[in-house]
Amino acid sequence: MLDTGAAEEIGTGVAQLTTWLAEVDPAWLYGAPSPGEWTVMELLAHTVEFLRYWPPVMVGIAAEPGLSFGRGLDDSDRTGYVLAHGGDPLEAMVQELSAAGEQARATLAAIPAAGWEAAGVHISWGELGLPEIVQRVLTGHLAGHCAQAKATYDAVSHQDAL
Repeated sequence: MLDTGAAEEIGTGVAQLTTWLAEVDPAWLYGAPSPGEWTVMELLAHTVEFLRYWPPVMVGIAAEPGLSFGRGLDDSDRTGYVLAHGGDPLEAMVQELSAAGEQARATLAAIPAAGWEAAGVHISWGELGLPEIVQRVLTGHLAGHCAQAKATYDAVSHQDAL
């Protein structure tokens, strides 16, 4: 089963996120709703990082069914990118987000039809088919962080009203 919908879902999700970012007050993007929570910009940095990280993993699973995959929340690539880029200017982050989205779309679109039949073995979730892996770590992950970014923005921008 060829999953061209995943590539389009990523494109739509990134487009919706960048459209929303064009409408917000950038001053509120750098504040955390409470100590220990990520700011909108940190969420965006995480989104850029996972849009770059996971598609090559998907290609690997398509090429080598049964491949083990996964990483912990404390993965140094994941956390390092957020720390290094969570304070970037909005314009730079939007460019990175758009580029990462396009790269992810192109990478997924290049997976051959037979590759979409493959399964991988996640370190915690066990064996999953490639379409479900893509949903969990890319498309669903993107949708979840879009919603989280909007909720974070709402919380931070309304803190003064409380």
